[in-house]
Amino acid sequence: MAAGTHQEAVEAILAAARAQHALLLGQVSPGLQASLPVDATGITHAIARIAEATGRGDEVAAELAARHRANPAVLHGRVFGRAPLSTGTVLAAFVEGARVRADVLLELAEAAGGTELGEEVRALLVAAPPPVDAGVPGAADALRATYAAQERAAVRIAAALDAR
Repeated sequence: MAAGTHQEAVEAILAAARAQHALLLGQVSPGLQASLPVDATGITHAIARIAEATGRGDEVAAELAARHRANPAVLHGRVFGRAPLSTGTVLAAFVEGARVRADVLLELAEAAGGTELGEEVRALLVAAPPPVDAGVPGAADALRATYAAQERAAVRIAAALDAR
C-alpha cells in the first residue's frame, strides 16, 4: 500500500479518534465513562474524508447535519435546555447517530464502488446493527459492535477508492 492512500488516511483518522476517546475516558468519573461507551468522532471524520474523495463532501456534510437535528440529545436540549441527559438518552443519541451514519456509508459505498461494494458494506453493517432499545442490558456492547462495523465499512470503502 503506497503512502498517502485513502485507506491509510481513514485508518489514521480512526486510530487517532480511538486514542482520544481512551484518553478522555481515563480522565472522567466511572459514571461518566459508562455514559460514553462510544465516540463518533473518528467515523464522522472518516466519512467526511471519503465523501470528499467521491466528490460529495458538501452534500454529505449537509445531509448529516440535517439528519442529526432529530437526534434525541438535540431534541432533549431544545425541550429541557441544559438539563442533564439520562444514560438512556445518551445511548439513544448514539444509536440514532449510528443509523444516520450507516445510511451515509451505504451511499458512499455505492458512489465509490457501485452496487457490489454497496452490498459488501451492507453485509458488514447488518452483521452488527444498533440496538433497538438503548435502555436494555447489553445495549452499550451492541453499540460498540455497531461502531466497530461502521469503522470496518469506512476502511473498506477507502480501500475501494484506492483501487479505482
